[in-house]
Amino acid sequence: MKITHGLLKGQVLQRNAKNRAFAQISGTSISSGDVEIRILKKDKVVKGFNWKKAGESKAKKFTATLADLKAGGPYSVELKISKEKLTVSEVFVGDVWILAGQSNMQGAGNRVDQPKAHPMVRGFFMRDEWAVAEEPLHHTPEAVDVFHNVYGTGSDRPTEEQLRKMARENKKGVGPGIFFAQEMYNKSKVPQGLIACAHGGTSMAQWSPDLVDQGGASLYGAMMRRFEKLGQPIAGILWYQGESDANEDAASLYTKKMKELVEATRKDMHSPTLPWMIVQIGCHIAPGGQYWNSIQEQQRLFPKSIKNFEVVPAIDLALADGIHISGKGHAILGKRLARLADRLVYKNKKAKPGIKLKSIKYIYTAYHPGEPVASSIEITYRNVVGSLTSKGLPTGFAIVDEKGNNANLIYKTRFFGSKVILEVSGPIHGASTLKLSYGHGRYSYCNITDNEGMSLPVMQTVPINTDMASFITKWKVKTLSGKSAMNNLTSALVQKAEVSKQCWRKVHVEQGFVVLPRPLASDRIGIHLFKACIKADKDTPSVFCFGSDSNFIIMVIRAPRLLRS
Repeated sequence: MKITHGLLKGQVLQRNAKNRAFAQISGTSISSGDVEIRILKKDKVVKGFNWKKAGESKAKKFTATLADLKAGGPYSVELKISKEKLTVSEVFVGDVWILAGQSNMQGAGNRVDQPKAHPMVRGFFMRDEWAVAEEPLHHTPEAVDVFHNVYGTGSDRPTEEQLRKMARENKKGVGPGIFFAQEMYNKSKVPQGLIACAHGGTSMAQWSPDLVDQGGASLYGAMMRRFEKLGQPIAGILWYQGESDANEDAASLYTKKMKELVEATRKDMHSPTLPWMIVQIGCHIAPGGQYWNSIQEQQRLFPKSIKNFEVVPAIDLALADGIHISGKGHAILGKRLARLADRLVYKNKKAKPGIKLKSIKYIYTAYHPGEPVASSIEITYRNVVGSLTSKGLPTGFAIVDEKGNNANLIYKTRFFGSKVILEVSGPIHGASTLKLSYGHGRYSYCNITDNEGMSLPVMQTVPINTDMASFITKWKVKTLSGKSAMNNLTSALVQKAEVSKQCWRKVHVEQGFVVLPRPLASDRIGIHLFKACIKADKDTPSVFCFGSDSNFIIMVIRAPRLLRS
């Protein structure tokens, strides 16, 4: 007997919602008749799996169904047809993930920081074999698919001894995959399987689903070949890619190509809601900062337009070189990806998804004589665990001008739970050309996380809402008329205002925050009364600036009995 499809030694089968797995097995045999299956665990027959009929063999081919196998393992699966018998050892049932993208997913961190192997975390290596997952998980010289090494299984393929030697001597190779799987095992207590499909330096064009017909000569074709060889669904796809598209020609197409890729995998893998969890590319010292930032911003916005899709930041993680995350950084990244999967795939409502921007609000702060003009920007985030924090002085935000340069206006960053308050030197109301950024430029030092270690996402050139309409609309104006108003302003304000036939009307607003009774260009002379009701849910010190450098004369009459807290 020989299995040709459906079950491999060491394989992790994907569990379903009932914690059970199924496998359609096919192969060749010299015998005809019933195919029976027996399953052992620790040399003991698993209850309900003692030589049960599972299929049929005829014309030297057999098919069998392995059904309802409980999550866990390792199991030994025994098949027999008449006197023929075959054993597949180390079979597991748990969750299976595809690792795809380019070098940071392939693994470029120093192996001195590699994780210790865990018996319940398995890897489907590029040689098409399952084993305990260990680095380098993506060892391209041993790949079966020719895209990864040109020769595939051809005559130029190195010997197994040479391949093992190359793996031992490779000082690089640490990625986020194994760290992620170990964290998922800690959460679920079921075996985890990783399918290695990433390749360094690859672009979205090279990952195009349109190349699937090239099979192993293309990235998408190689990934689908391995998926189909296993004959199993998967729990989700982990993706880390974008660096190769951070250029003038490719950056503008990134969102379109990502949507096409996600749609294709969900169709070809027969999973319309297949979860995707991607890494927002981190910092770097390579050229092309503006295009790098463009990719980061597009990635930040993906969850708004793609369902069952989450993004995790890497902007604050240490580098192993000018572009690759360090091994220790990948350990942090693996935990962040696991947090996303815990929520998105395991449906754990207690787990938070990635931190997302909720709102940006500009606050104009008045000043006292002799003190500098001050403004504040209030940034509110969703999905923050605990509160925002930083090691050392918080940094990473920038106000960017129309040329894409840091305007250097922020002098203090403070936290209030899920809010960030930026103290800004000088008022920026009405400055429509200024934008807010986090992680701007090529190598921006960012250190803000929540209490669980999840970083704020990179955001680029997000408009700052300097519109104070919610405050302004509370102000109303009334024009006072009659000789009494001109002769005795105080009497007019106190006595005549309420009996005036002229109704209250909306104020005229200049520059987003200046309240005027009528446009500056107006030449009408008059006396005007302003009113507003401003509510606060707690004691709130407030300062109002009265005055003008235009054709208005402002008089403030103190009327304590009209002021209410």
